[in-house]
Amino acid sequence: MMLIKIIVAGILACMFCLDVSAQYKITVSIDGYQNDTCILGYQVGGTTYVSNAVYERNQKGAFVFEGETTLLGGLYSVLIKPDNKYFQFIISSDEAQKDLILKTKITDNAAVELTANLKVENSKDNEVFMAFKSFLGQMRQKSQSLGRRRSSAEAQNDTALIRQLSAKFLALDQEVASYQDQLLLDYPDLLSPKIINGSRPPVVPDTIKDRAAVFNYYKAHFWDNFDWSDARLIRTPILKQKMDTYLEKLTMQTLDSVAAACVYMIDQSLKYKSKEMFQYVAVQLLNQYAKQEVICMDGVYVTIAQKYYCSGLAYWLDSAKTASICADAQRMAPLRCGKNAPEARLKNINDSSYVSLYSIRKPFVAVYFWDPTCGNCSKMSKKLVPVYNKWKDKGFEIYGVCSKPWKEVEMCRKKVEDASIEWLNTTDDPYPLAWVKKYYDLRSNPYLYLLNEDKEIIYKRLSADQLDGILEREFNRLEQLKNKNK
Repeated sequence: MMLIKIIVAGILACMFCLDVSAQYKITVSIDGYQNDTCILGYQVGGTTYVSNAVYERNQKGAFVFEGETTLLGGLYSVLIKPDNKYFQFIISSDEAQKDLILKTKITDNAAVELTANLKVENSKDNEVFMAFKSFLGQMRQKSQSLGRRRSSAEAQNDTALIRQLSAKFLALDQEVASYQDQLLLDYPDLLSPKIINGSRPPVVPDTIKDRAAVFNYYKAHFWDNFDWSDARLIRTPILKQKMDTYLEKLTMQTLDSVAAACVYMIDQSLKYKSKEMFQYVAVQLLNQYAKQEVICMDGVYVTIAQKYYCSGLAYWLDSAKTASICADAQRMAPLRCGKNAPEARLKNINDSSYVSLYSIRKPFVAVYFWDPTCGNCSKMSKKLVPVYNKWKDKGFEIYGVCSKPWKEVEMCRKKVEDASIEWLNTTDDPYPLAWVKKYYDLRSNPYLYLLNEDKEIIYKRLSADQLDGILEREFNRLEQLKNKNK
């Protein structure tokens, strides 16, 4: 079993750690463990945080975790030194933590033995969970036996036996599904059935054959077995894993599709009226797309911020923090991919004539901000020169904006000459130039936007290599469309 990372509880973790209502007492015995340090951890998403630690044993050689506050339900860990090997158990309710007893032992392989030898007393939830794991182990052995028999039948091309074994595989799957369904019926308030069922993938009906229809059904039913009303699932890996799968594997990586997927998940958490669940999902997704490096995906941040934070739903934030998030979203909103780029009307550095960005009638125009004293700009411009020369005759132009004001225009001209730059370059007096930079939210040089013929932003924050690849794809698409319409 892999080691897990321990993080001292931070802002997000503290929101989900403790409730002030009762005591807990967890007694841990680990035969074969010599160190005097034992750590109690809890999980939020994919990260384990420290909840408590003890540095000595009681008279019976056990570690005792005690507290005056009730631990919120979820998946907890006991970690041992020196390598933070661990085993996990469930805390379900107030009653299950008053006198919880955990016993295990190790000899050589702590990572395996801690879990394999674990016994939990005074906890129905853990009893149910461990019984399910035992049942699943039995089913896995039967499945492996059937697999060996089917391999032999396939080698002998025994179609009748293959059909018979396939039916037995199906029966095993149905037996596992029935077991899972029954757990929810028998123990509707326990956490373990919700962990077990929340991990179940959708079963696509045999009547659906088309690949696209199979995918659409799977995505539409992906969350069917997940209980959005149960905030305890925040403190398990299930929710974070499902969110990642839904976003990365089941959603097209376009701005509109990803934004819609995020809205769906946040709306689900609101629908089932769990304030904790809503807070976790909204915070997780806003933070994820606040630091997003994928081109155009910063628009997801804008969508989440404006829909849930700026509407007053983010009850956990003070007014100053909310105002800061909303100001960022407002600043970013006009520059989302798909929006029309702000107009720019600046002086051509060669002849002082004013040139409007919107006057350039080409299929693709890049707005390129650069500074003659910027080392990264020099590297970027050097790489852009062959890209521009390659595509300029196909219908591509660069609207360069030199970040020096007109009184320093000679610095721009010299750099253009030295780098053999042929595309249009502009600048202006400080005030018009400053407004253009503000409209484009320029915070550093170099920065490149790519616009289509209608001056819609289609890509931004591009490198020269990315620009070259995009132009090749887009011009090929236009050529194919042209040939198709002949």
